[in-house]
Amino acid sequence: MKTGLIAPIIVALVAVGLPATHALRYTVHNTAVPFFEAWQQCLAKGGSLASIELAVQNLAVTDQIQKSGASGAWWISGSDMGLEGSWIWMSRNTAVGYRSGYINFADGEPNNKAAGGENCLTMHKDGGWNDESCDNRNFYVCEYYSI
Repeated sequence: MKTGLIAPIIVALVAVGLPATHALRYTVHNTAVPFFEAWQQCLAKGGSLASIELAVQNLAVTDQIQKSGASGAWWISGSDMGLEGSWIWMSRNTAVGYRSGYINFADGEPNNKAAGGENCLTMHKDGGWNDESCDNRNFYVCEYYSI
């Protein structure tokens, strides 16, 4: 196989496994709830807690968060409850960064500093991710597939 064909093939294979970015829309909910309540709220609304697999998705969510006018943290679907340091997108059951290599942890994160651990991901207004206790009350972001 010619080496000039390898890169486009790899890009195509990665793209097949990712949702079409234009097919996703995000809603920001400025009601502070624990992680699993946020998870349930998104499901009840016909979506899922947001999973960020590409920089363009992170930018779209950051834009919605900034437009909300609130400050604080917003739950996204990342968790390392099963094995400390092994982050998965619970909404998709895939490893964080697995398909695209994209991660956006803030400097020094994840740090698992809280007593009892920090096993759930939040996103802040600047787009950076942070690990927090799943029992904390934060806002949340749901994602939906548009047709």
